[in-house]
Amino acid sequence: MKHPMPFLAADISALAKSLRKQLMACEQFPTHVEMLNLLARANGYQNFQQFKAEQDNSTLPVAEPDSFAVAAAPPTPSRLDVAIPAKLRPFMDEAFVLRQWPTRFALQQQSLWFFWCRFRYGVEYTEAEVNALLKPFIGFGDHPLIRRELVNKSLLGRTMDGGRYWRQSAIPPEGFEALADVW
Repeated sequence: MKHPMPFLAADISALAKSLRKQLMACEQFPTHVEMLNLLARANGYQNFQQFKAEQDNSTLPVAEPDSFAVAAAPPTPSRLDVAIPAKLRPFMDEAFVLRQWPTRFALQQQSLWFFWCRFRYGVEYTEAEVNALLKPFIGFGDHPLIRRELVNKSLLGRTMDGGRYWRQSAIPPEGFEALADVW
């Protein structure tokens, strides 16, 4: 007898975008098992087996439909295949470390996209995990500033108590489109 496995997505838009991208790469219509893997990957898992293992190990009751799927924070890519815009180069090095916070608002907003892309869709992060993701890419030591600005710009969502954060669905500005596909 098969047991139902709840499938929750923190962001249906991000799920659809990932599924579309994966389906476009398929040479033929996916089988049942391939479709399970596509869905699992679109929700932040490596494959269906990882999703199933986490479901099997879970002793939690079935979550409410509006709750977020919680997964361990995966490592972020250390290198991005994105060119740093000329206006940001004085502030950001080749390793995408922001050396100082720009004084111009427009440049501040542009720099936030390089932090936003470090977070995976469908994954909740604690404040400590958010800080751990941000710190290696901030050369001036004020990671709370970046965390707050990501929330203020709605690039990261946050619970009312500040205990949980997640990547919001957003469309990067022109020239930054590749950052949306980092994860």
